[in-house]
Amino acid sequence: MSMVLQQVLVAVLVTACALFSVWRLLSARLRLRCLDALAALPGAHTARWLTAARRRALSRLGAGCGACAQRSTPGAVSRNQTPGAPHR
Repeated sequence: MSMVLQQVLVAVLVTACALFSVWRLLSARLRLRCLDALAALPGAHTARWLTAARRRALSRLGAGCGACAQRSTPGAVSRNQTPGAPHR
């Protein structure tokens, strides 16, 4: 494989990984704005992947994180307590 082809392949892979990382770190609201900008391109509004990505972004917009879920049982004790901690 020629050196130029290897450099082009590495550049494409690094760019794709960087875009994926940025996409994962964006908030749901910014993801929707990006998807709306992509949908404005000619012929893009009929793409299935675009509508599926928009549907996923919309579903995440209304949901909260799993960290603030209520306890499943009323008297459940948190596992994050230190075993030797004094009771209050």
